[in-house]
Amino acid sequence: MPRTVSVVMPAYNEGWCIYENIRTTLAVLEEAGIPAEIVAVDDGSRDNTRDEIERAAGDFPNVVSTRNPYNMGKGMALRTGFERSTGELVVFLDADLDLHPSQVRRLVTVLEEGRYDIVVGSKHHPESKLDYPATRKIASWGYYLFIKGLFGLPVRDTQTGLKVFRRKVLEDIFHRLLVKKFAYDIELLAVAVRFGYRIREIPVVLDFKRQLRWGRIRLADVLHLFVDTLAIFYRLRILRYYDTERPPLPKERKDVLVVVIDGCPSEEVVERLTFDGVSRIACLRENGISEDRTDKSGHPVFTSRTSMANWIASQAGETEAVGFLSRDCLPIGSWVKSALRNFADPEVEAVCGPVIPGPLSGMGEKIAGMVFSSPYTRGADARLHSYKPVASVQKGLSCNLFLRTGLFVEDGLEAAGYSFGEEYFHDTSPRRNRMRYDPDVAVSRRIPPFPFPYLRIMAAKAFRDGCRVWQWRNPGCLFCAAAPLLIPLFLTAGWMYLPGGINWMPAAAYGLAVLSDGFSYFSPRLGLPVAVGIVMEHLVRALAFPAGMIAGLFGKGRMMRG
Repeated sequence: MPRTVSVVMPAYNEGWCIYENIRTTLAVLEEAGIPAEIVAVDDGSRDNTRDEIERAAGDFPNVVSTRNPYNMGKGMALRTGFERSTGELVVFLDADLDLHPSQVRRLVTVLEEGRYDIVVGSKHHPESKLDYPATRKIASWGYYLFIKGLFGLPVRDTQTGLKVFRRKVLEDIFHRLLVKKFAYDIELLAVAVRFGYRIREIPVVLDFKRQLRWGRIRLADVLHLFVDTLAIFYRLRILRYYDTERPPLPKERKDVLVVVIDGCPSEEVVERLTFDGVSRIACLRENGISEDRTDKSGHPVFTSRTSMANWIASQAGETEAVGFLSRDCLPIGSWVKSALRNFADPEVEAVCGPVIPGPLSGMGEKIAGMVFSSPYTRGADARLHSYKPVASVQKGLSCNLFLRTGLFVEDGLEAAGYSFGEEYFHDTSPRRNRMRYDPDVAVSRRIPPFPFPYLRIMAAKAFRDGCRVWQWRNPGCLFCAAAPLLIPLFLTAGWMYLPGGINWMPAAAYGLAVLSDGFSYFSPRLGLPVAVGIVMEHLVRALAFPAGMIAGLFGKGRMMRG
Protein backbone atom coordinates (compact mmCIF):
# COMPACT_ATOMS: atom_id res chain seq x y z
CA MET A 1 0.00 0.00 0.00
CA PRO A 2 1.15 3.61 -0.60
CA ARG A 3 2.07 5.82 2.30
CA THR A 4 -1.03 8.00 1.84
CA VAL A 5 -4.21 7.95 -0.20
CA SER A 6 -6.13 11.20 -0.61
CA VAL A 7 -9.87 10.74 -1.12
CA VAL A 8 -11.38 13.84 -2.74
CA MET A 9 -15.14 14.09 -2.07
CA PRO A 10 -16.93 16.93 -3.91
CA ALA A 11 -20.26 17.83 -2.33
CA TYR A 12 -23.10 20.10 -3.37
CA ASN A 13 -26.13 20.38 -1.08
CA GLU A 14 -25.22 17.15 0.73
CA GLY A 15 -25.69 18.54 4.24
CA TRP A 16 -28.18 15.80 5.11
CA CYS A 17 -25.60 13.01 4.67
CA ILE A 18 -22.07 14.36 4.24
CA TYR A 19 -20.95 14.04 7.87
CA GLU A 20 -22.10 10.44 8.14
CA ASN A 21 -20.63 9.57 4.74
CA ILE A 22 -17.24 11.01 5.71
CA ARG A 23 -17.32 9.02 8.94
CA THR A 24 -18.28 5.85 7.04
CA THR A 25 -15.50 6.34 4.48
CA LEU A 26 -12.90 6.83 7.20
CA ALA A 27 -14.02 3.71 9.03
CA VAL A 28 -14.01 1.56 5.88
CA LEU A 29 -10.55 2.73 4.78
CA GLU A 30 -9.12 2.23 8.27
CA GLU A 31 -10.53 -1.29 8.40
CA ALA A 32 -9.01 -1.98 4.96
CA GLY A 33 -5.59 -0.85 6.23
CA ILE A 34 -5.38 2.15 3.88
CA PRO A 35 -3.71 5.22 5.41
CA ALA A 36 -5.91 7.97 4.03
CA GLU A 37 -6.96 11.57 4.27
CA ILE A 38 -10.33 12.79 3.10
CA VAL A 39 -10.49 16.16 1.36
CA ALA A 40 -14.15 17.19 1.41
CA VAL A 41 -15.03 20.07 -0.93
CA ASP A 42 -18.15 22.16 -0.51
CA ASP A 43 -18.91 23.41 -4.03
CA GLY A 44 -20.85 26.52 -3.02
CA SER A 45 -23.75 24.63 -1.42
CA ARG A 46 -26.91 26.46 -0.39
CA ASP A 47 -27.60 24.25 2.62
CA ASN A 48 -25.48 23.34 5.66
CA THR A 49 -22.94 21.22 3.73
CA ARG A 50 -20.08 23.55 4.64
CA ASP A 51 -20.92 23.43 8.37
CA GLU A 52 -21.17 19.64 8.33
CA ILE A 53 -17.81 19.29 6.56
CA GLU A 54 -16.16 21.61 9.07
CA ARG A 55 -17.75 19.60 11.90
CA ALA A 56 -16.23 16.43 10.45
CA ALA A 57 -12.84 18.14 10.12
CA GLY A 58 -13.04 19.10 13.79
CA ASP A 59 -13.98 15.59 14.89
CA PHE A 60 -11.55 13.62 12.70
CA PRO A 61 -7.90 14.72 12.36
CA ASN A 62 -7.41 13.29 8.85
CA VAL A 63 -10.31 15.20 7.28
CA VAL A 64 -9.47 18.37 5.34
CA SER A 65 -12.25 20.91 4.81
CA THR A 66 -12.16 23.17 1.77
CA ARG A 67 -14.70 24.94 -0.40
CA ASN A 68 -15.42 26.91 -3.54
CA PRO A 69 -16.95 30.36 -2.97
CA TYR A 70 -19.81 29.56 -5.36
CA ASN A 71 -21.10 26.55 -7.33
CA MET A 72 -18.30 26.12 -9.88
CA GLY A 73 -19.07 22.59 -11.05
CA LYS A 74 -17.78 19.17 -10.12
CA GLY A 75 -14.61 19.49 -12.20
CA MET A 76 -13.54 22.64 -10.35
CA ALA A 77 -14.48 21.06 -7.01
CA LEU A 78 -12.18 18.12 -7.74
CA ARG A 79 -9.40 20.49 -8.77
CA THR A 80 -9.83 22.47 -5.53
CA GLY A 81 -9.68 19.25 -3.52
CA PHE A 82 -6.61 18.01 -5.38
CA GLU A 83 -4.76 21.26 -4.63
CA ARG A 84 -5.32 20.64 -0.90
CA SER A 85 -4.45 16.93 -1.02
CA THR A 86 -1.07 15.40 -0.18
CA GLY A 87 -1.41 11.69 -1.02
CA GLU A 88 0.69 9.73 -3.49
CA LEU A 89 -2.55 8.31 -4.88
CA VAL A 90 -5.66 10.43 -5.33
CA VAL A 91 -9.13 8.89 -5.28
CA PHE A 92 -12.25 10.63 -6.63
CA LEU A 93 -15.32 9.47 -4.71
CA ASP A 94 -18.83 10.91 -5.01
CA ALA A 95 -20.05 12.24 -1.67
CA ASP A 96 -23.45 10.53 -1.87
CA LEU A 97 -21.74 7.07 -1.61
CA ASP A 98 -23.79 5.53 -4.41
CA LEU A 99 -20.45 3.78 -4.86
CA HIS A 100 -19.46 2.40 -1.47
CA PRO A 101 -15.93 3.26 -0.26
CA SER A 102 -15.20 -0.43 0.36
CA GLN A 103 -14.42 -0.58 -3.37
CA VAL A 104 -11.48 1.84 -3.01
CA ARG A 105 -9.19 -0.97 -1.82
CA ARG A 106 -9.65 -2.96 -5.03
CA LEU A 107 -8.94 0.08 -7.23
CA VAL A 108 -5.77 0.89 -5.28
CA THR A 109 -4.61 -2.75 -5.41
CA VAL A 110 -5.13 -2.99 -9.18
CA LEU A 111 -3.30 0.30 -9.69
CA GLU A 112 -0.29 -0.79 -7.65
CA GLU A 113 -0.02 -4.38 -8.82
CA GLY A 114 -0.73 -3.74 -12.50
CA ARG A 115 1.56 -0.75 -12.86
CA TYR A 116 -1.28 1.35 -14.20
CA ASP A 117 -1.53 5.13 -13.88
CA ILE A 118 -5.33 5.35 -13.65
CA VAL A 119 -7.96 2.85 -12.58
CA VAL A 120 -11.64 3.69 -13.07
CA GLY A 121 -14.81 1.99 -11.95
CA SER A 122 -17.05 1.03 -14.87
CA LYS A 123 -20.79 0.47 -14.88
CA HIS A 124 -20.44 -1.25 -18.26
CA HIS A 125 -18.03 -3.93 -17.06
CA PRO A 126 -19.66 -7.39 -17.38
CA GLU A 127 -19.06 -8.11 -13.68
CA SER A 128 -20.56 -4.83 -12.39
CA LYS A 129 -23.63 -5.06 -10.13
CA LEU A 130 -26.04 -2.17 -10.63
CA ASP A 131 -29.16 -1.02 -8.85
CA TYR A 132 -29.70 1.67 -11.44
CA PRO A 133 -32.73 3.19 -13.28
CA ALA A 134 -33.24 1.83 -16.81
CA THR A 135 -33.32 5.35 -18.27
CA ARG A 136 -29.88 6.09 -16.83
CA LYS A 137 -28.54 2.79 -18.22
CA ILE A 138 -29.77 3.64 -21.73
CA ALA A 139 -28.36 7.16 -21.55
CA SER A 140 -25.04 5.87 -20.24
CA TRP A 141 -24.69 3.35 -23.08
CA GLY A 142 -25.63 6.00 -25.64
CA TYR A 143 -22.97 8.33 -24.32
CA TYR A 144 -20.41 5.50 -24.30
CA LEU A 145 -21.03 4.82 -28.00
CA PHE A 146 -20.78 8.54 -28.71
CA ILE A 147 -17.39 9.02 -27.02
CA LYS A 148 -16.08 5.70 -28.33
CA GLY A 149 -16.57 6.98 -31.85
CA LEU A 150 -14.91 10.31 -31.05
CA PHE A 151 -11.96 9.33 -28.85
CA GLY A 152 -11.52 5.55 -28.99
CA LEU A 153 -10.67 5.41 -25.27
CA PRO A 154 -9.67 2.05 -23.77
CA VAL A 155 -12.56 2.24 -21.25
CA ARG A 156 -16.29 1.73 -21.62
CA ASP A 157 -17.40 4.14 -18.91
CA THR A 158 -15.94 7.57 -18.15
CA GLN A 159 -18.68 8.98 -15.91
CA THR A 160 -18.66 6.69 -12.87
CA GLY A 161 -17.71 8.71 -9.80
CA LEU A 162 -14.99 6.36 -8.50
CA LYS A 163 -11.47 6.71 -9.90
CA VAL A 164 -7.90 6.52 -8.60
CA PHE A 165 -4.88 8.35 -10.07
CA ARG A 166 -1.19 8.48 -9.44
CA ARG A 167 -0.50 12.01 -8.30
CA LYS A 168 1.81 12.77 -11.23
CA VAL A 169 -1.06 12.24 -13.69
CA LEU A 170 -3.15 15.00 -12.16
CA GLU A 171 -0.15 17.28 -11.75
CA ASP A 172 0.55 16.95 -15.47
CA ILE A 173 -3.03 17.27 -16.69
CA PHE A 174 -5.36 19.19 -14.36
CA HIS A 175 -3.99 22.63 -15.21
CA ARG A 176 -4.54 22.02 -18.94
CA LEU A 177 -8.27 21.33 -18.67
CA LEU A 178 -11.06 23.78 -19.51
CA VAL A 179 -14.28 21.92 -18.69
CA LYS A 180 -15.54 22.65 -15.18
CA LYS A 181 -18.76 20.63 -15.03
CA PHE A 182 -20.16 17.32 -16.27
CA ALA A 183 -17.77 16.59 -19.16
CA TYR A 184 -14.67 16.95 -17.00
CA ASP A 185 -14.32 13.12 -16.82
CA ILE A 186 -13.99 12.62 -20.56
CA GLU A 187 -11.63 15.59 -20.88
CA LEU A 188 -9.42 14.29 -18.08
CA LEU A 189 -9.22 10.74 -19.44
CA ALA A 190 -8.86 11.79 -23.09
CA VAL A 191 -5.95 14.09 -22.26
CA ALA A 192 -4.38 11.40 -20.04
CA VAL A 193 -4.44 8.94 -22.95
CA ARG A 194 -3.02 11.67 -25.18
CA PHE A 195 -0.05 11.95 -22.82
CA GLY A 196 0.51 8.20 -22.78
CA TYR A 197 -0.85 7.29 -19.34
CA ARG A 198 -2.21 3.76 -18.91
CA ILE A 199 -5.83 3.22 -17.86
CA ARG A 200 -7.59 0.12 -16.54
CA GLU A 201 -11.29 -0.26 -15.76
CA ILE A 202 -12.74 -2.65 -13.19
CA PRO A 203 -16.30 -3.60 -12.17
CA VAL A 204 -18.21 -1.70 -9.50
CA VAL A 205 -21.19 -2.19 -7.26
CA LEU A 206 -23.56 0.77 -7.59
CA ASP A 207 -26.56 1.47 -5.37
CA PHE A 208 -28.42 4.42 -6.86
CA LYS A 209 -29.88 6.39 -3.94
CA ARG A 210 -31.50 9.34 -5.72
CA GLN A 211 -35.28 9.34 -5.80
CA LEU A 212 -35.42 11.10 -9.16
CA ARG A 213 -34.94 9.06 -12.34
CA TRP A 214 -32.05 11.24 -13.47
CA GLY A 215 -30.66 12.20 -10.07
CA ARG A 216 -29.54 15.79 -10.40
CA ILE A 217 -28.97 15.67 -14.14
CA ARG A 218 -31.49 17.74 -16.13
CA LEU A 219 -32.13 17.60 -19.87
CA ALA A 220 -30.22 20.88 -20.25
CA ASP A 221 -27.25 19.26 -18.47
CA VAL A 222 -27.32 16.34 -20.92
CA LEU A 223 -27.27 18.79 -23.84
CA HIS A 224 -24.36 20.72 -22.33
CA LEU A 225 -22.54 17.42 -21.77
CA PHE A 226 -22.74 16.58 -25.48
CA VAL A 227 -21.73 20.11 -26.53
CA ASP A 228 -18.76 20.10 -24.14
CA THR A 229 -17.72 16.65 -25.41
CA LEU A 230 -17.68 17.88 -29.01
CA ALA A 231 -15.67 20.92 -27.88
CA ILE A 232 -13.14 18.59 -26.21
CA PHE A 233 -12.81 16.62 -29.45
CA TYR A 234 -12.27 19.87 -31.37
CA ARG A 235 -9.56 21.04 -28.96
CA LEU A 236 -7.90 17.61 -28.78
CA ARG A 237 -7.91 16.49 -32.42
CA ILE A 238 -8.08 19.71 -34.42
CA LEU A 239 -6.62 22.57 -32.39
CA ARG A 240 -4.13 20.36 -30.51
CA TYR A 241 -4.85 22.68 -27.62
CA TYR A 242 -3.68 20.30 -24.88
CA ASP A 243 -0.29 19.77 -26.52
CA THR A 244 0.75 23.32 -25.59
CA GLU A 245 3.13 23.26 -22.65
CA ARG A 246 1.65 25.16 -19.71
CA PRO A 247 3.12 25.67 -16.26
CA PRO A 248 1.01 24.38 -13.34
CA LEU A 249 -0.77 26.72 -10.98
CA PRO A 250 1.65 28.16 -8.41
CA LYS A 251 1.44 26.40 -5.05
CA GLU A 252 2.97 29.14 -2.95
CA ARG A 253 0.93 32.23 -2.21
CA LYS A 254 2.30 35.32 -3.97
CA ASP A 255 1.42 38.91 -3.21
CA VAL A 256 -0.86 40.43 -5.84
CA LEU A 257 -2.62 43.78 -5.90
CA VAL A 258 -6.03 43.95 -7.60
CA VAL A 259 -7.33 47.33 -8.79
CA VAL A 260 -11.11 47.48 -9.15
CA ILE A 261 -12.06 49.90 -11.93
CA ASP A 262 -15.10 52.23 -11.81
CA GLY A 263 -15.79 51.82 -8.12
CA CYS A 264 -15.26 49.67 -5.08
CA PRO A 265 -15.70 45.88 -5.10
CA SER A 266 -18.89 44.15 -4.05
CA GLU A 267 -18.89 41.64 -1.19
CA GLU A 268 -19.04 38.77 -3.69
CA VAL A 269 -15.96 40.05 -5.55
CA VAL A 270 -14.05 40.46 -2.28
CA GLU A 271 -14.98 36.91 -1.24
CA ARG A 272 -13.78 35.43 -4.53
CA LEU A 273 -10.55 37.42 -4.46
CA THR A 274 -9.89 36.41 -0.85
CA PHE A 275 -10.48 32.77 -1.75
CA ASP A 276 -7.93 33.19 -4.57
CA GLY A 277 -5.29 34.50 -2.16
CA VAL A 278 -5.69 38.26 -2.71
CA SER A 279 -5.38 40.43 0.38
CA ARG A 280 -4.59 43.78 -1.24
CA ILE A 281 -7.32 45.63 -3.15
CA ALA A 282 -7.40 49.21 -4.46
CA CYS A 283 -10.11 51.13 -6.32
CA LEU A 284 -10.01 53.49 -9.30
CA ARG A 285 -12.86 55.99 -9.59
CA GLU A 286 -12.06 58.64 -12.15
CA ASN A 287 -15.51 60.18 -11.89
CA GLY A 288 -17.58 61.20 -8.89
CA ILE A 289 -14.90 62.08 -6.30
CA SER A 290 -12.40 64.90 -6.32
CA GLU A 291 -9.46 63.53 -4.36
CA ASP A 292 -7.77 60.26 -3.42
CA ARG A 293 -9.08 58.68 -0.25
CA THR A 294 -9.82 55.37 1.51
CA ASP A 295 -13.21 53.64 1.48
CA LYS A 296 -15.01 52.09 4.46
CA SER A 297 -13.25 48.75 3.94
CA GLY A 298 -9.81 50.37 4.01
CA HIS A 299 -9.17 50.05 0.27
CA PRO A 300 -7.21 52.97 -1.27
CA VAL A 301 -9.38 54.89 -3.75
CA PHE A 302 -7.71 56.81 -6.61
CA THR A 303 -9.22 59.49 -8.81
CA SER A 304 -6.76 59.23 -11.70
CA ARG A 305 -4.60 56.62 -13.39
CA THR A 306 -1.55 58.79 -12.79
CA SER A 307 -1.91 58.82 -9.01
CA MET A 308 -2.76 55.12 -9.07
CA ALA A 309 0.35 54.33 -11.17
CA ASN A 310 2.57 56.31 -8.82
CA TRP A 311 1.19 54.43 -5.83
CA ILE A 312 1.64 51.05 -7.57
CA ALA A 313 5.25 51.98 -8.35
CA SER A 314 5.81 52.57 -4.64
CA GLN A 315 4.53 49.03 -3.96
CA ALA A 316 6.83 47.36 -6.49
CA GLY A 317 8.92 45.63 -3.86
CA GLU A 318 5.87 44.17 -2.11
CA THR A 319 3.71 42.86 -4.97
CA GLU A 320 4.64 40.73 -7.96
CA ALA A 321 1.74 41.66 -10.23
CA VAL A 322 -1.21 44.03 -10.51
CA GLY A 323 -4.61 42.82 -11.68
CA PHE A 324 -7.27 45.09 -13.15
CA LEU A 325 -10.91 44.10 -12.75
CA SER A 326 -14.05 46.05 -13.59
CA ARG A 327 -16.51 46.45 -10.75
CA ASP A 328 -19.26 44.67 -12.69
CA CYS A 329 -17.08 41.60 -13.45
CA LEU A 330 -16.81 38.44 -11.35
CA PRO A 331 -13.61 36.33 -11.36
CA ILE A 332 -14.14 32.73 -12.52
CA GLY A 333 -12.22 29.87 -10.92
CA SER A 334 -8.58 30.40 -9.91
CA TRP A 335 -8.40 33.78 -11.64
CA VAL A 336 -5.26 35.11 -9.93
CA LYS A 337 -3.33 31.81 -9.86
CA SER A 338 -4.08 31.19 -13.54
CA ALA A 339 -2.61 34.60 -14.39
CA LEU A 340 0.46 34.19 -12.18
CA ARG A 341 1.52 30.92 -13.79
CA ASN A 342 2.04 32.80 -17.08
CA PHE A 343 4.60 35.04 -15.40
CA ALA A 344 6.81 31.97 -14.96
CA ASP A 345 7.90 32.87 -18.49
CA PRO A 346 10.25 35.86 -18.02
CA GLU A 347 9.29 37.30 -21.43
CA VAL A 348 5.64 37.68 -20.44
CA GLU A 349 4.87 41.10 -18.99
CA ALA A 350 1.08 41.21 -19.36
CA VAL A 351 -1.67 38.60 -19.17
CA CYS A 352 -5.24 39.04 -20.34
CA GLY A 353 -8.25 36.76 -20.50
CA PRO A 354 -11.84 36.64 -21.76
CA VAL A 355 -14.85 38.46 -20.35
CA ILE A 356 -17.60 35.86 -20.66
CA PRO A 357 -21.25 36.99 -20.81
CA GLY A 358 -22.97 35.66 -17.72
CA PRO A 359 -24.46 34.41 -15.61
CA LEU A 360 -27.26 34.06 -18.18
CA SER A 361 -30.54 33.59 -16.33
CA GLY A 362 -33.24 33.87 -19.02
CA MET A 363 -33.85 33.23 -22.71
CA GLY A 364 -33.17 36.88 -23.57
CA GLU A 365 -29.83 36.88 -21.76
CA LYS A 366 -28.81 33.54 -23.30
CA ILE A 367 -29.50 34.83 -26.82
CA ALA A 368 -27.69 38.10 -26.06
CA GLY A 369 -24.68 36.22 -24.67
CA MET A 370 -24.37 34.01 -27.75
CA VAL A 371 -24.83 36.93 -30.15
CA PHE A 372 -22.32 39.06 -28.25
CA SER A 373 -19.58 36.40 -28.22
CA SER A 374 -20.06 35.38 -31.86
CA PRO A 375 -17.14 35.96 -34.27
CA TYR A 376 -19.73 37.42 -36.67
CA THR A 377 -20.40 40.31 -34.28
CA ARG A 378 -17.10 40.71 -32.44
CA GLY A 379 -14.75 39.75 -35.27
CA ALA A 380 -11.19 39.15 -34.04
CA ASP A 381 -12.28 40.37 -30.60
CA ALA A 382 -14.41 37.23 -30.17
CA ARG A 383 -11.31 35.74 -28.53
CA LEU A 384 -11.75 38.25 -25.73
CA HIS A 385 -15.31 37.04 -25.02
CA SER A 386 -14.99 33.25 -25.33
CA TYR A 387 -12.61 30.43 -24.43
CA LYS A 388 -9.86 30.15 -27.05
CA PRO A 389 -6.39 28.53 -26.97
CA VAL A 390 -3.48 30.25 -25.23
CA ALA A 391 -1.82 32.76 -27.57
CA SER A 392 0.40 35.84 -27.70
CA VAL A 393 -1.74 38.90 -28.43
CA GLN A 394 -1.35 42.64 -28.95
CA LYS A 395 -4.69 43.65 -27.43
CA GLY A 396 -6.62 42.73 -24.31
CA LEU A 397 -9.56 44.07 -22.33
CA SER A 398 -8.74 46.71 -19.69
CA CYS A 399 -11.28 45.17 -17.30
CA ASN A 400 -9.51 41.77 -17.14
CA LEU A 401 -5.77 42.26 -17.14
CA PHE A 402 -2.61 41.49 -15.16
CA LEU A 403 0.68 43.42 -15.41
CA ARG A 404 4.04 42.94 -13.79
CA THR A 405 4.44 45.56 -11.08
CA GLY A 406 7.86 46.48 -12.47
CA LEU A 407 6.20 48.06 -15.52
CA PHE A 408 5.05 50.96 -13.33
CA VAL A 409 8.58 51.71 -12.11
CA GLU A 410 10.98 54.14 -13.81
CA ASP A 411 9.50 55.44 -17.10
CA GLY A 412 6.11 53.72 -16.76
CA LEU A 413 3.79 51.83 -19.09
CA GLU A 414 3.92 54.19 -22.08
CA ALA A 415 7.70 54.06 -22.27
CA ALA A 416 7.44 50.25 -22.23
CA GLY A 417 5.10 50.35 -25.22
CA TYR A 418 1.76 49.78 -23.49
CA SER A 419 -1.32 51.97 -23.47
CA PHE A 420 -4.70 51.93 -21.75
CA GLY A 421 -7.73 52.78 -23.88
CA GLU A 422 -11.35 53.27 -22.85
CA GLU A 423 -12.04 49.56 -23.36
CA TYR A 424 -8.81 47.90 -24.50
CA PHE A 425 -5.21 47.59 -23.39
CA HIS A 426 -2.71 47.68 -26.26
CA ASP A 427 0.84 46.47 -26.70
CA THR A 428 2.19 48.94 -29.27
CA SER A 429 5.75 47.61 -29.26
CA PRO A 430 7.08 45.72 -32.32
CA ARG A 431 8.26 43.00 -29.93
CA ARG A 432 6.11 39.88 -29.65
CA ASN A 433 5.25 37.40 -26.89
CA ARG A 434 5.02 40.15 -24.25
CA MET A 435 1.25 39.87 -23.67
CA ARG A 436 -0.45 36.49 -23.39
CA TYR A 437 -4.09 35.51 -23.64
CA ASP A 438 -5.06 32.69 -21.24
CA PRO A 439 -8.64 31.28 -21.27
CA ASP A 440 -8.33 30.33 -17.59
CA VAL A 441 -7.92 34.03 -16.67
CA ALA A 442 -11.64 34.54 -17.17
CA VAL A 443 -14.24 36.79 -15.61
CA SER A 444 -18.00 36.99 -16.17
CA ARG A 445 -20.15 40.05 -16.76
CA ARG A 446 -23.94 40.35 -16.93
CA ILE A 447 -25.32 41.33 -20.29
CA PRO A 448 -28.65 43.06 -21.06
CA PRO A 449 -31.28 40.73 -22.53
CA PHE A 450 -32.13 40.50 -26.21
CA PRO A 451 -33.66 42.21 -28.11
CA PHE A 452 -34.23 45.86 -27.16
CA PRO A 453 -31.98 46.39 -24.09
CA TYR A 454 -29.12 44.58 -25.82
CA LEU A 455 -29.55 46.35 -29.17
CA ARG A 456 -29.78 49.72 -27.42
CA ILE A 457 -26.38 49.13 -25.82
CA MET A 458 -24.86 47.99 -29.14
CA ALA A 459 -26.26 51.05 -30.94
CA ALA A 460 -24.80 53.38 -28.31
CA LYS A 461 -21.40 51.68 -28.59
CA ALA A 462 -21.42 51.86 -32.40
CA PHE A 463 -22.36 55.55 -32.23
CA ARG A 464 -19.45 56.26 -29.85
CA ASP A 465 -17.10 54.33 -32.14
CA GLY A 466 -18.28 56.45 -35.06
CA CYS A 467 -17.70 59.65 -33.09
CA ARG A 468 -14.13 58.57 -32.32
CA VAL A 469 -13.28 57.41 -35.83
CA TRP A 470 -11.45 60.67 -36.59
CA GLN A 471 -9.19 60.14 -33.57
CA TRP A 472 -8.26 56.49 -34.15
CA ARG A 473 -4.73 55.59 -35.02
CA ASN A 474 -5.21 51.81 -35.08
CA PRO A 475 -6.57 50.55 -38.44
CA GLY A 476 -7.49 47.20 -36.91
CA CYS A 477 -9.83 48.78 -34.35
CA LEU A 478 -11.37 50.98 -37.04
CA PHE A 479 -12.03 48.02 -39.34
CA CYS A 480 -13.60 45.98 -36.52
CA ALA A 481 -15.92 48.84 -35.56
CA ALA A 482 -16.89 49.59 -39.18
CA ALA A 483 -17.32 45.95 -40.28
CA PRO A 484 -21.16 45.86 -39.89
CA LEU A 485 -21.35 48.93 -42.16
CA LEU A 486 -19.40 47.04 -44.84
CA ILE A 487 -21.82 44.07 -44.81
CA PRO A 488 -24.85 45.87 -46.36
CA LEU A 489 -22.51 47.61 -48.80
CA PHE A 490 -21.15 44.20 -49.86
CA LEU A 491 -24.65 42.73 -50.26
CA THR A 492 -25.88 45.76 -52.18
CA ALA A 493 -22.85 45.73 -54.47
CA GLY A 494 -23.36 42.01 -55.18
CA TRP A 495 -27.04 42.57 -56.02
CA MET A 496 -26.25 45.51 -58.30
CA TYR A 497 -23.12 44.41 -60.12
CA LEU A 498 -23.21 40.62 -60.33
CA PRO A 499 -25.04 38.98 -63.26
CA GLY A 500 -28.75 38.43 -62.72
CA GLY A 501 -28.46 34.68 -62.28
CA ILE A 502 -26.04 34.86 -59.36
CA ASN A 503 -26.67 38.29 -57.80
CA TRP A 504 -28.47 36.57 -54.92
CA MET A 505 -25.42 34.52 -53.93
CA PRO A 506 -23.75 37.06 -51.55
CA ALA A 507 -26.99 37.36 -49.58
CA ALA A 508 -27.41 33.58 -49.52
CA ALA A 509 -23.82 33.09 -48.35
CA TYR A 510 -24.33 35.68 -45.61
CA GLY A 511 -27.56 34.04 -44.45
CA LEU A 512 -26.00 30.57 -44.45
CA ALA A 513 -22.99 31.80 -42.45
CA VAL A 514 -25.20 33.46 -39.85
CA LEU A 515 -27.49 30.42 -39.55
CA SER A 516 -24.54 28.03 -39.19
CA ASP A 517 -23.14 30.18 -36.39
CA GLY A 518 -26.50 30.26 -34.60
CA PHE A 519 -26.91 26.49 -34.74
CA SER A 520 -23.26 25.86 -33.84
CA TYR A 521 -24.39 26.11 -30.20
CA PHE A 522 -26.31 22.81 -30.69
CA SER A 523 -29.50 24.33 -29.31
CA PRO A 524 -32.55 23.99 -31.59
CA ARG A 525 -34.44 26.50 -29.42
CA LEU A 526 -31.73 29.16 -29.62
CA GLY A 527 -30.18 28.59 -33.05
CA LEU A 528 -32.64 30.64 -35.10
CA PRO A 529 -33.02 33.48 -32.53
CA VAL A 530 -29.22 33.79 -32.32
CA ALA A 531 -28.95 34.00 -36.11
CA VAL A 532 -31.68 36.67 -36.18
CA GLY A 533 -29.90 38.51 -33.35
CA ILE A 534 -26.64 38.61 -35.32
CA VAL A 535 -28.44 40.11 -38.32
CA MET A 536 -30.22 42.68 -36.13
CA GLU A 537 -26.97 43.74 -34.46
CA HIS A 538 -25.33 44.16 -37.86
CA LEU A 539 -28.24 46.32 -38.98
CA VAL A 540 -28.27 48.47 -35.84
CA ARG A 541 -24.52 49.02 -35.92
CA ALA A 542 -24.61 49.74 -39.67
CA LEU A 543 -27.01 52.62 -38.94
CA ALA A 544 -25.46 53.89 -35.71
CA PHE A 545 -21.81 53.90 -36.81
CA PRO A 546 -22.18 56.37 -39.75
CA ALA A 547 -24.45 58.53 -37.59
CA GLY A 548 -21.63 58.72 -35.06
CA MET A 549 -19.13 59.51 -37.82
CA ILE A 550 -21.24 62.47 -38.92
CA ALA A 551 -21.67 63.68 -35.35
CA GLY A 552 -17.95 63.29 -34.71
CA LEU A 553 -17.06 65.16 -37.88
CA PHE A 554 -19.19 68.18 -37.00
CA GLY A 555 -17.98 68.07 -33.40
CA LYS A 556 -14.39 68.02 -34.62
CA GLY A 557 -15.14 70.94 -36.95
CA ARG A 558 -16.59 73.00 -34.11
CA MET A 559 -13.52 72.27 -32.00
CA MET A 560 -11.22 73.37 -34.82
CA ARG A 561 -13.18 76.61 -35.33
CA GLY A 562 -13.07 77.21 -31.59
